[in-house]
Amino acid sequence: MPTIEVNYQDLQTLVGEHIPLDVLQEEGILYAKGEIEEIEGEVLKVDIKDTNRPDLWSAEGIARELQGRYGTKKGLPAYAVKPSGLTVKVSPKLKNIRPLTVCAVVKKLNITPDVLSQMIQLQEKISVTFGRNRKEVAIGVYDLHKIKGPIKFTSVKPDGIRFAPLEFNQKMTPAEILKKHPKGLEYGGLLKGLKEYPLFIDSAGEVLSIPPIINSNHTGKISTATGDIFIECSGFNFKFLVPALNTIVAALADRGGQIQSVRVDYPDGVRHTPDLRPKKTKVNVDYVKEVSGLKLSRGQICELLEEARYETRPKGKSIELLYSAYRQDIMHPRDVIEDVIISYGYNRIKPVFPKLVTTGGVSDIEKFSDAVTDVMIGLGFQETLSYMLTNKNALFGRMNLPEGDVVEIENIVSSNWSVFRNWLIPANMEFLAKNKHRTYPQNIFEVGDIITPDRAMETKTRDRRRIAASSSGARTGYEYMASVLDALFSSLGLEYQLVPARHPTFITGRVAEIRYNRKSVGILGEIHPKVLNSWDIENPVVSFEIDLGKIL
Repeated sequence: MPTIEVNYQDLQTLVGEHIPLDVLQEEGILYAKGEIEEIEGEVLKVDIKDTNRPDLWSAEGIARELQGRYGTKKGLPAYAVKPSGLTVKVSPKLKNIRPLTVCAVVKKLNITPDVLSQMIQLQEKISVTFGRNRKEVAIGVYDLHKIKGPIKFTSVKPDGIRFAPLEFNQKMTPAEILKKHPKGLEYGGLLKGLKEYPLFIDSAGEVLSIPPIINSNHTGKISTATGDIFIECSGFNFKFLVPALNTIVAALADRGGQIQSVRVDYPDGVRHTPDLRPKKTKVNVDYVKEVSGLKLSRGQICELLEEARYETRPKGKSIELLYSAYRQDIMHPRDVIEDVIISYGYNRIKPVFPKLVTTGGVSDIEKFSDAVTDVMIGLGFQETLSYMLTNKNALFGRMNLPEGDVVEIENIVSSNWSVFRNWLIPANMEFLAKNKHRTYPQNIFEVGDIITPDRAMETKTRDRRRIAASSSGARTGYEYMASVLDALFSSLGLEYQLVPARHPTFITGRVAEIRYNRKSVGILGEIHPKVLNSWDIENPVVSFEIDLGKIL
């Protein structure tokens, strides 16, 4: 969760309303999904509880939410955008380097120390948190009057140009910057292995930056004397770049800046950015009442949403909504309902106790899982617990499988944790790979859930309970694990069949399908040498995996 610093007096000026500090701390900051962790004089340290709302990570964003709730401004914020006449030309050489950029011009800014500190803080928070440490979003801000258009977004060899990086007077090549500049040392890994580095350069030959590393000291130094600025965001996906740029320009517009668009010429087309046209969605009044538990009229719902900075257009039982372009967190009507409840006030909601007497109990699948766990422990296996999140390479590439359909995380923090697991044996392999220094044989198992796509479900996913057991050692083999499987089913009082099968993860002729009541419920086999090599495991491994839900 990002923690930001805001000046209390500056925040009140932006809101246009005096909010006593105790009221702000206990009530007001909650409207911006924040919590004041520390107060040092006029500086408030605020922990924002939503990593999917970069528009809240600044004094301007917090003020925007407070304006609606305290009545100084309600409804959809309006942002006018005029063309700047500036063009950025994107080179086709960037296709496999850093291919995308979105840009803007903001003029007539009065950059006070508060404005400057918030601009730098927002730029850094978006780049690090939302932009995944500059991988997905790197942001450059420049003095517009030191730039001669058009600007080229191209690439250059590591020793192909020299310029003074930010806070340095000495001119250096990009390769030298990566070795000597603090930001080059910190972020140089993002350019590792590239034969050319991305480069923003103007028509006069002045370097703007080497993204995602560092701006030049000439064009990229912003101070309180700067009035007009050029902003660029570079990366690989517009779903990160567009909201990042929109968030920054909206914050500067709230400071009185005039937003102007930039023409970005791509090899395959033209894009004008920023695009601050409002987005559209709708909610059903009855659904709002059902999910929130609040007895609200359509008019009351509209009022609460206008406080949350929506424009409302009631139509029968539905409410059509317009919301700001900097928001990219509205993916379901429940996201809108959350804003209704925030405006209403969580602390105002009174608990309602159930009118029916109900009793809790352990579900059948949990009872069955406990029974399976007890048997496996009795057979001398050690229980493990692994993460639900993993990556495609672990599920497919390292398991000698073609890539299949899995449930993916949209805004990933790390490529290592980008998908939900769709089977358990890869987690066992990872465990064995990390414990090669331990005594053999190693017998492990995990009883846990996997998640698979299912378009018939509301969430488009389905959870399934499984067990995966693995044995690794010089003398382990198919026969040993088959005897373990037999003991497991016998202890549970169940009968099963083994049918010869083929599976790329296992050795041909040493793999079988596990059937229960004539249905396939799992697989048993010796792990293929290719898979062992991919995990750097020297001893043989034999595993089985069973879908406990299918048996139950």
